[in-house]
This record gives sequence, C-alpha cells and structure tokens, in this order.
Amino acid sequence: MLRGGSWNNNAQNCRSANRNNNTRENRNNNVGFRVVAVAVA
Repeated sequence: MLRGGSWNNNAQNCRSANRNNNTRENRNNNVGFRVVAVAVA
C-alpha cells in the first residue's frame, strides 16, 4: 500500500488518502511523495 500522488499524477490523486497497489519492484514516476512546509508565526 502506497500513499499520496507524485508529480505525474492527476490532481484528484494528489491527496494523502489516495492508495495504490504497486509492488516495490514497480519503479516509475507515478509513485512518489510531496513535502509541505508551513511557516509558524
């Protein structure tokens, strides 16, 4: 089970609840992660 959408996914797949059933051997640009930083005032 993988979470998130990579830069190559459609916008509707860009959410933490999106799950794929890819195996570890499946290497392509459809699987990835995003980093979010929030400035604290």
